[in-house]
Amino acid sequence: MLLPRSPPITYSCVLRSSSLMVAAMQPRVSQNQNRNGLITLKPAEGAVHSATFVGPIHGLGDTNRGWLDVASLLHTRLSHIKFVLPNAPTSPVTLNGGMQMPSWYDITSLDDKLGQPCTGIADSRATIDQLIAEEVASGIPLDRIVVGGFSQGGAMSLYAGLQYPGQLAGVLVLSGYLAAAEKFALAPEAANTPVAHFHGADDPVVNVQWARESAKMLRELGCSHYTLKEYESLGHSASMEEIADVEAWLAERLPPISGD
Repeated sequence: MLLPRSPPITYSCVLRSSSLMVAAMQPRVSQNQNRNGLITLKPAEGAVHSATFVGPIHGLGDTNRGWLDVASLLHTRLSHIKFVLPNAPTSPVTLNGGMQMPSWYDITSLDDKLGQPCTGIADSRATIDQLIAEEVASGIPLDRIVVGGFSQGGAMSLYAGLQYPGQLAGVLVLSGYLAAAEKFALAPEAANTPVAHFHGADDPVVNVQWARESAKMLRELGCSHYTLKEYESLGHSASMEEIADVEAWLAERLPPISGD
């Protein structure tokens, strides 16, 4: 338990790079205050939208603006992809002495994360499921949709993406783990959904051992395409090497199609 006056633990993105490139062909960016500040990056006017990335979903104490630069950078290379960045609800977090902050579910401690109840995770899963369903309703098939996020957002991507009743193009996890494992049930349709899990070997917040245990557990449950890559000397943050790997994986899972 943290002392009341201790700085709160947050899981925000700290991208280890001097700068991000500015897109020559700017996406259409909008924020919907009626949907808790949901940010959407759509392909530029006249460009084709043929795939969607629900994410990057932010971590504890952060907001979607913390990952907007990364989404914008990825969009410069993958201009056919729409990025949908949701915001977590604000709720008390036990880990931080009950302080109210953006959180996808409650975290009680930095120990034994795999066994925590994760109060609120069902509602957050429903939020992600709705975003996926909206993309399908707009004409984007499941095999052209990826769900992904960082830290608590990465945990949500696993929890929602691998329980979704259909096979997505993939699930992306950055510095995350399988939360609420006792409540989790791999959807039969999701057994073949590719998972790319990128994790810092020196992560002091989400220990890399939790990533290894999550991968082992999900493989045993039947997840047949789970890849875990560890980055030496990387803590609880993202590096340009990692983002380059994310870009390459997205390009593989959501390649342009004829007419893009």
